[in-house]
Amino acid sequence: MALGFVPGAGLVNGDPQSFCPNDSSGPCYRIAVPTSSANAGSGNIYFQIKAPTTYSWVALGTGSRMSGSNIFVVYQDGNGNVTVSPRLGTGNTQPQWDQSSTAAQLTLLAGSGVEGNTMTANVACANCQSWNGGSMSLKGTSVPWIAAWRSGSSLATTNKGASISQHGSRDHTSVNIDMTSATVSSDSNPFLTAASTDGSGTGTGTGTGSGSGSGTGITLAQSDKSAATILAAHGIIAALVMAVLYPLGSLLMPLLGKWWVHGAWQVIAFALMWAAFGLGVQSAKDRGILFSQTHTILGTVVIAFFGIQPALGYYHHLQYVKTQSRGAVSYVHIWLGRILMLLGVINGGLGLQLSQERNSLVVAYSVVAGIIYACYIFAKAFTVLGRKNRTVAHKEANILNSRRPYQESRRPGGGRY
Repeated sequence: MALGFVPGAGLVNGDPQSFCPNDSSGPCYRIAVPTSSANAGSGNIYFQIKAPTTYSWVALGTGSRMSGSNIFVVYQDGNGNVTVSPRLGTGNTQPQWDQSSTAAQLTLLAGSGVEGNTMTANVACANCQSWNGGSMSLKGTSVPWIAAWRSGSSLATTNKGASISQHGSRDHTSVNIDMTSATVSSDSNPFLTAASTDGSGTGTGTGTGSGSGSGTGITLAQSDKSAATILAAHGIIAALVMAVLYPLGSLLMPLLGKWWVHGAWQVIAFALMWAAFGLGVQSAKDRGILFSQTHTILGTVVIAFFGIQPALGYYHHLQYVKTQSRGAVSYVHIWLGRILMLLGVINGGLGLQLSQERNSLVVAYSVVAGIIYACYIFAKAFTVLGRKNRTVAHKEANILNSRRPYQESRRPGGGRY
């Protein structure tokens, strides 16, 4: 998804710094630090969160990632105003309302509310230089901030602990802000007289919050670009393995009768599977959803059981060489593989749903997986019918055929690998 990233051009003792991850059509954020607070290292800072009312909630946070961040969530209160909720990012669950003694002391200022199709929160924070889990310098030249948003219906509540839906994989960004460029002379609401939210810097980009701009003081965090790349790589490799490589590899044995071709193919798929899993774990950590979503939990279970498949397959091979027939381990290996492949494809769909991918990608994934598995079922049915016909034709064949090297469908009455 192409994103524009529009930073403001605030100067020292000038205007607040601003950025709009989706150009001016989506959420926009502005940050200002009074000179007195910057010099003291503590005191009021000001921020503005503005977004169309088509968004369920919009958030801004201090820190480089969700886990351990001081997060400020804004949503409509249902009475023409907005609710601003101080929360702490825990990493694996939605950020919870911070009611501790160190919670952000937030004050909703003049200019806040819902007007037309726009909701605005002008906020003063008296102690945002530190929180339970971190701190930031009010004079730092590269201070990390994060932002996230979720489109949807209004929450319409004044409850600061209201439950919020998880944002999509593309609905967040992280930036580094030169706080010295965000200083303002007066310790008062700077958003009643400051320049336009859009700022004077412009820029475009691609990926999850991967825009850039020419404005002073705000740069896109490199980690945000990496997170988008990691997520994309995880999705592509995992889909290739579960929807294409594993089912095709399973067909090689009955179709070709060459165990080493089947084994080599599946080893390649196995290695790629672990690569996809590693990328998925990192992506889940970046987004704070590791082991907290069905996709990540089911994916881990599927990968864990796939991990024992090579050992089961090798034991099956040794047993077949010795007995020229399948044993209990053989059926465990075969049916476990089939079940895991199906669960893997289903989990891929859950991953697309979790990342809120566009419908065209979901359709493409479903079509490719459907075709591959239809071919898989047809090929399996073909080999079973062929085997039955050969069994009938050779039911009175000499038993000496059983001493021939094992080969798919050659031995009368069975001998399946």
